[in-house]
Amino acid sequence: MRKMNYLFGALALGLGVLVGTLGVSLLTNSSSPTSFISRLRGQDKIQTVSGTVSDPARTSPVLNTAPDALSSNNAPLDGESLDTLNPDSAVQKNDAPPLDQNVSDKDIKALNVLKQQIITDYKQDIGIFFGAWKSSDIDSFRLKLAKAYTGELLERHARRAEEYLAQGLGLDVSQITFDQVDVESAEANTATMRVDYRYTARDYSLADAAAIGEEHEQNVHVRVNLLKQNSRWVITGESTVQ
Repeated sequence: MRKMNYLFGALALGLGVLVGTLGVSLLTNSSSPTSFISRLRGQDKIQTVSGTVSDPARTSPVLNTAPDALSSNNAPLDGESLDTLNPDSAVQKNDAPPLDQNVSDKDIKALNVLKQQIITDYKQDIGIFFGAWKSSDIDSFRLKLAKAYTGELLERHARRAEEYLAQGLGLDVSQITFDQVDVESAEANTATMRVDYRYTARDYSLADAAAIGEEHEQNVHVRVNLLKQNSRWVITGESTVQ
């Protein structure tokens, strides 16, 4: 009987060690093909792809588009329309400035033109961001992202991307839908936006140049700060909106 107890005890101990080892392995293996999407859907939520900047003043993702791809504020963009947006195709429905007796028609038109440019550039910035996630290495990622982001937020995205790109894992976005795009304030070189959008994504194998794993939809709700650089609006900060 004592020998039998020793045997059961040894078997239980061995099983416990095996289960523990497998558990640790699963928790630490970030090279799984679905690890990126898992983190997007987990505790990191949108911060994984869009970043978070708590200070709105800090400097800080769709891939070729048809000319009329953004004929409305919430028009979806498919996976072949994410990088180059037609400046005349993005229409914002709720961006009319408040009327003021001291504001001339000329000023109103100028403000509308400014807001339209901000919206168009922002949507292109998001496309550049997601396109960068198919880069073969971190240097290429940085080069692409620098066209849309600047400052600490760019660096934060680069640090996050390096972890996945080194494992041969990127992100494939097949569609983006902008549900809300409002310019809250705009001046000559700075602007603040309130944006809601959603996108459909899968993990992307850099080695095979192909999407892998299951498809998931992500929802993004952010307040965005932009800065005008060389006649183009780039993203300097993003904070989540509950």
